[in-house]
Amino acid sequence: MKVTITNAAKDKFLQYEVPKGAGYRLSTIFSGGCSYVYNFDLAVDFPNEEDTKFEDNGLTIYLDPLTIKHINEDLKFDYVQGKGFRIIGPSEIYSYHLEVKQKANK
Repeated sequence: MKVTITNAAKDKFLQYEVPKGAGYRLSTIFSGGCSYVYNFDLAVDFPNEEDTKFEDNGLTIYLDPLTIKHINEDLKFDYVQGKGFRIIGPSEIYSYHLEVKQKANK
């Protein structure tokens, strides 16, 4: 699995304050009863022990095991002004309108 960060995404990511040892973390949140719905959570956060670290374009992205298992293909992080971050894979667009949450404190 490979993670790519476009220049537009990098420029936007660099506007956030990231404490030392933290990075950007993508996790999957499943919900539902008879059928599952999934959403993505993108945050400035410290990595968990089981996260996998990806580096591209001078930035670090951590993915949790559930996200890697669920997506299981290369990802591209992009940013569109007024629409937020989007996550794109070869077979589908996983998410639009993602905003970065600040979970890591100094």
